[in-house]
Amino acid sequence: MPSIIQDHRARLQPKNPGNAESILGPNDPQNILYPLYATQGVLFPYTPTVTSGSVAEYENMPFVHSNYTLNSYVRSYPKVISVTAEFTAQTINEAQYLLAVIHFFRSVTKTYFGVSPYNKAGTPPPILQFNYLGEYQFSNVPVIVKDVGYTYPNNVDYVPVDTVNKKVYFKENDTPGNLIGATWVPVNMTITVELETQYTPIKVRNQFNLDDFRSGKLIGDGYI
Repeated sequence: MPSIIQDHRARLQPKNPGNAESILGPNDPQNILYPLYATQGVLFPYTPTVTSGSVAEYENMPFVHSNYTLNSYVRSYPKVISVTAEFTAQTINEAQYLLAVIHFFRSVTKTYFGVSPYNKAGTPPPILQFNYLGEYQFSNVPVIVKDVGYTYPNNVDYVPVDTVNKKVYFKENDTPGNLIGATWVPVNMTITVELETQYTPIKVRNQFNLDDFRSGKLIGDGYI
């Protein structure tokens, strides 16, 4: 039988696909995040640079008149997952997707506040799910977005996205100067995202087992 080729591209998606509307908004073409429904979140289209690691934290315990110190173990935790990714706007769909990605990261770093809607006031930014490079790398890792950075470069072209009629203008005879609702995006853009793992304490207490983790049995459950 031929081997099954899995999609190993980097993705940042709602943790619960069935509740995507709470993060992506309505599944409606008039929603600025609508292009993300096609990928159920953010799909990084090009191979990103990902930096991460693990930390074993120890507390230094010095002894008087001693040549050596004792390190007392405190805790372990994964380092922040830093993702630096390129996005392009060479087509209508790409430009709309890039605009949606920018607005997505602005949205998932905010909380509900005030009286509208009052019943959601104080709800923190959502927990998302990060996948990249298959099950023994980053598989269903629960994360929160702690920092997002992007630069609008001055050495690339910019194209206008018609957010009213859902069009992008590229040709010289297309003059969107009087276009109501046009938003400009660069044809090439770098976005950097800082992700930190966010595990459910009771799930970690009841499920995590170092022997199982070491042998790979917990792969796919989000532990790194």
